[in-house]
Amino acid sequence: MGVRTYLMAILALVGLSLPVYSQTTLEWKFKVGEKYFVEETQDMKQTVSVIGKDIKQTVKTTTITSYTVKNIDGNGVTLEMKFESIQAKSEGDMPADGLDKLQDKMVGATFTLTLDKGKLTRFQGFKDFVKRLTDEDEEVGKVLKMFLTEETLKKGIEANFTLLPTTPVKKGDTWKREQNIPLGPLGNLKATNDYTFQGQEQDGAVVSFKGTMAFVPPTKDGGGEALFKVVKSNLKSDDARGSFVFDVEKGRMVRNSTSMTVRGSMTIEVMNNELEMEMSMELSTKSRVLSKNPKVN
Repeated sequence: MGVRTYLMAILALVGLSLPVYSQTTLEWKFKVGEKYFVEETQDMKQTVSVIGKDIKQTVKTTTITSYTVKNIDGNGVTLEMKFESIQAKSEGDMPADGLDKLQDKMVGATFTLTLDKGKLTRFQGFKDFVKRLTDEDEEVGKVLKMFLTEETLKKGIEANFTLLPTTPVKKGDTWKREQNIPLGPLGNLKATNDYTFQGQEQDGAVVSFKGTMAFVPPTKDGGGEALFKVVKSNLKSDDARGSFVFDVEKGRMVRNSTSMTVRGSMTIEVMNNELEMEMSMELSTKSRVLSKNPKVN
């Protein structure tokens, strides 16, 4: 046996004796008729400085949304999403008289969506949602749709289903996700998150992330017939972070937590007058997935 052949044989034996680091496949799994609930609590603390005055506001919102699997075929999985309950409490300098009425109108709103490999390919219910919130008042509906567009809602929902890696991972593996969410006259929200697989815990696989986020002003015609126009903005967050736990066996999220601080300035134009605002916002969100509605005894 030559030296080269002998060395190759030794290396092969060494390779066989090395420990194999198991990989984990993180993927969504759905069963027709299955229903689960997502309880999300969001805390926001905001300060807006304009014309030498600080306007402070805190808002705590708890939302329960249900998802029911309606169909699975070659086009993907079809889900029914429903707002089961919304509770919001606001304190501060900004009026919130219509907050209770708005959240009451949202309860019961239903959307039908089809997901194919994590991408939202079909979305129904937005028009009825706008009618529900505006009592079919067309003028109020126009104003609402400037800020809450169908594309904004779709991208926000889709983002929840595109967090996972596309290939099996082992502890320490990383992957990146970029999101671009349109915000009507406010421009676009661009976010980049770097995810790291931390391994398995008792109740699921743990993934942590760090990210950045920035608001990009709209193009010259991007604001349409908006009540105001964003001239420039440097609002951004460099400290977005969080983690989530994913149940590999069930193929669904267990819990999720995120936090970030958004700071910067924004200049808007209203009736040909420019107004500059300094803004600071602390935002934290926690959610959990449950088999039963936590509001029902």
